[in-house]
This record gives sequence, C-alpha cells and structure tokens, in this order.
Amino acid sequence: MPAVPVSTPELLDLMRKSGVAAADRFAAAVPDPAALPPEPGKAAGLLVQRGVITRFQAQQLLQGRHKGFKLGSHVILEQLGRGGMGVVYLAEHQELRRKVAIKVLVVGKDDDAKLAAERFFREARAAAALDHPNIVRIFDVCRHNDTPYLVMEYVDGETLQQTLDREGALPFQAAADAAAQAAAGLQHAHEKGFVHRDIKPGNLMRDRTGVVKVLDMGLARSAHNSEDKLTERLDAGAVVGTADFISPEQALNNPGVDIRADIYSLGATFFALVSGKPPFEGNTTQKLLQHQMAAAPSLTKMDATLPKGLAGVVAKMLAKKPVERFQTPAEVIAALAPWLGNSARVLAGLSQTRLAAGADLHAKLHDAAGSTGRLRRQSE
Repeated sequence: MPAVPVSTPELLDLMRKSGVAAADRFAAAVPDPAALPPEPGKAAGLLVQRGVITRFQAQQLLQGRHKGFKLGSHVILEQLGRGGMGVVYLAEHQELRRKVAIKVLVVGKDDDAKLAAERFFREARAAAALDHPNIVRIFDVCRHNDTPYLVMEYVDGETLQQTLDREGALPFQAAADAAAQAAAGLQHAHEKGFVHRDIKPGNLMRDRTGVVKVLDMGLARSAHNSEDKLTERLDAGAVVGTADFISPEQALNNPGVDIRADIYSLGATFFALVSGKPPFEGNTTQKLLQHQMAAAPSLTKMDATLPKGLAGVVAKMLAKKPVERFQTPAEVIAALAPWLGNSARVLAGLSQTRLAAGADLHAKLHDAAGSTGRLRRQSE
C-alpha cells in the first residue's frame, strides 16, 4: 500500500519519482522549495495554484502514488472519464507540450478480456482509417507494461449528453447543426466502409468553438477489413449498442447492419437533443421492443414551437425499415439544410468527403445559411 506523505519533503520526493513536473518548470514556479508550507496538503494546493501540478496529480501524490503518471512521452494530467472498455486521461507530450487524450484499456478476464482487447484495437484501426474534422483523430497506439493505450486528439469541450444533463433540451437550430456535423463525419466513415453502431449524445463531443466530433469507434465495423470478421464472431449473440438509441435491425443483431443503422441512432439522438430525453422509456427490454414496434412520439405534440418540417426529418430518420429512412448521412444533411442557420461548420465537414464536388448540396447549404427563414417556411 502506498505510503502517504506526512511532510512536504516527502511530497516533493514523490513528485520527483513520478516525473509529473519538469525540473525547469518546477524551478521557475518554486524558486525556494524550503518556503513551501510544511503541511503536504497545503504545499500541494500551492503547487496546483502555481501550475506545477494538476489537481488530479495532487490527489494521487497525497495518497502516496507516484507510478503511472508517465506513458511513453506523455505525462498524465487529469482523468477525463471511465467507460466499459477503458479509462480516458488528459495528457501532455513532454517535448511538444501538446495536450492529447489517452485511452487505456481496462483489462477484464478470460473471454471478456479477449473481446475488450479486440474491440479496443478495432477502435484503433477504425479511427486510424478515418481523417475528418468531425471525427476524433487517433495519433498512435502504444503499450505500457503490456497494457495497450490509444493516443487521441483532445477535444476541449463536453459531450452532448453532458450538455443535456446540465441544460436540458437544446434549441432546435443548435440540435440541427450538431446532427448535421455528426452526419458529415458519418458520411466520411460511410465512404470508408465503416458503420459506427453506437451513435448517441454521449459519443458526440462539442468543442468550445461549436465543432462536433464523433468519438468512440469501439463498436465500429468495416465492410472492407477482414479482421473485423474475427471480432464479429466474438460479438455473435450479443446485442451491441445503447438501448436508448439502437436501430431495430441492430437490436436484432442483424449481420447486414449498414450506415442506415447509424442514421436511425442519429435520429434518436436528435430526438433527445430537442426533447431532452430519448424516444422511448422503460427498462432495456422494453426499449428494445419499442424500437422494433412502436412509433416514436410526435415531436410537434411535445413541443408546438418545433417546425413540422424538422419533425418530419427526424421521423424519417427513425423509420423502422431501413429502406424508408434517408439512405446516406449526406441525405440527412440536405434534409436539415433549412434549419442550418450557420452552415460553415457543416460545409467544412463536407469538404472532407467525396461530396466536395457536389455543387448542388453545397449550394443548398449556402442558401440555407443566407435564407433560413424563407426555406423554413417552404418546408413546413
């Protein structure tokens, strides 16, 4: 069990062992270590205040922990989140001083460990194959003491689920912008042969400038990569996805799931963004059955201020039969065009797809940005 520091010199000794603070940075911020408060808690607080260590690092050091702060060339700064497959940390490259997100695999046991590892590397392969402003990028996959971890783009913002939890439903214009940006990323993934299979507010990250990025490719499948056939066998018999947002065919574990499943999940996500809650309520089994058999509640009945045309777009995204939905994410974007008051971010995403030469779609989005009111009246 780690020995808790009982004095400031012991705290500083743990800092040196941990490698969390470069010597020059420490010397610049603390020219006279002897002047620090003698109590380790107060000294740690002062070091956090001066930017020598982070609050997370201070908490760990005060518990006597000095190992695990360095992964390769990166120093762990904060813990950002924890999920079923891994723990995500904010880290900084020691030489480049570039902040990144690092996802460390949480190791299970037996078959669960094998499945977790395969999904972890599936995420790495999928993300590495994609390069798009609306998809979180991966920089590297590494190992630390046989534990794999991903080095990814750090997005300074929050997930749309966090926004919902804090603020409730979004204005429909903001929801349309977020959904269209996500659709631009999904269009790129679709062109590369990938299906995400877990689109939900918690997997859409919005940064401080309003750019939305799709994250967590752990359930993504590639139609072009034979290695995904191996992980498909591990998934056999299991329903993958999130019950609140899963498509009917995915809930049935249909092996032919394609991009239209992501369109359904994006529709359920859009529903949650504008209403504050997913389309269906109940336990997991009840939700899965409703995705199969029940029509989603009418958004216009829930909110009379929501344009009927926009509610119709969401209803089509949530059609039970894939053939009755929009067939590509690009079609979703075109349908949302009347409500994209500021389409610059969406156009930036589309410019990185094969639709970049699609003048008609671009013209429609430009027209929507300049004539939103007129187009909205025409579509309602």
